[in-house]
Amino acid sequence: MIHRITVSDELLAHFNEHRVYFTPFGNCKVQGRFRPNEQLVFPSIGRIEPYCNFLNGSFLFSMGSFSFTRSVFPINTVIGRYCSIGARTTVMGIDHPISRFTTANITYDRQNITNAQFFADHPEIENFQVNNTEPKNGLGITIGNDVWIGEDVTIARGVTIGDGAILAAKALVTKDVPPYAIVGGLPAKVIRYRFPQVIIDKLLEINWWNYEVQGLLSASADIPIEAFVEMAEHSIQSGKAKLYQPTVVDEAVLTPFIK
Repeated sequence: MIHRITVSDELLAHFNEHRVYFTPFGNCKVQGRFRPNEQLVFPSIGRIEPYCNFLNGSFLFSMGSFSFTRSVFPINTVIGRYCSIGARTTVMGIDHPISRFTTANITYDRQNITNAQFFADHPEIENFQVNNTEPKNGLGITIGNDVWIGEDVTIARGVTIGDGAILAAKALVTKDVPPYAIVGGLPAKVIRYRFPQVIIDKLLEINWWNYEVQGLLSASADIPIEAFVEMAEHSIQSGKAKLYQPTVVDEAVLTPFIK
C-alpha cells in the first residue's frame, strides 16, 4: 500500500523529532521546501532510519542512517547507510513492449490524456489496450552502504549498487556495480577499485556500517584504511562496538498523520 500524507509543519516536526530531515539545516517547514498541500508518498513497507536527509522531492523511499540524497528515486528504492547522492540522479523509465506492432503507449497507457481522449472519441474501439508487462518495469534499485553517487547519473531499473561503490558524474549505469568499484562512462565501466582486494574482502566481512560508529572508531576519521580495518575488527570482536539498531520511521510512527 502507498500512503499519501499531506505535508504540514507538524508532520515535518514529527520527522525532525525522529532525526529525519528535508533541508540541510533542520527545523524543516513547509514554506521554502514544499508546495502548499503537497503530499509525501510513503510505502507501507518503508523504513527510514534516523540521521538521514531527503533534500529534494516528496517520495520517501527506504533510506539508512547518515545518508542523504539530492535526487528523487522511485518509491521502491532501498538506500543503505552512509550514502551520498548528488543532484539529478535518475532511474530509467519503463521499458516499452518491443514485440508489439508499435512501441507507442497507445497500446497500454490508459491515463495519458492523448490516449484517453482518443478512446473517448472512438468508443467503437474495445479491448485494444493490454497491460505493459515488460519484466523490468516493476523493479526498483538497491543502493548499498557507503555509496557515493555523483551528479547527473542515470541508473537502469533492477540494478544493485554494491557497498562502497562510487558512481562518477554523468555515468550511465546499466548493470550491477561491484562493491567498492569506481565506475564511470557511457555505459559505465569499472575504472578501478577504491582499495586492494584484501582490504575490500575485510570490509565486506566486518560490515562496519552495522555497528555504532562511536564504539567502532577510537581515532580520527582519516586514519589509513588498514588501521581502520584493524581497529574495527578488534572493536567488534571485543564487543566494544555494539550493533546499530535505531528506531525507524515506519507506517506505525506515521499513523497519526495517515488518513
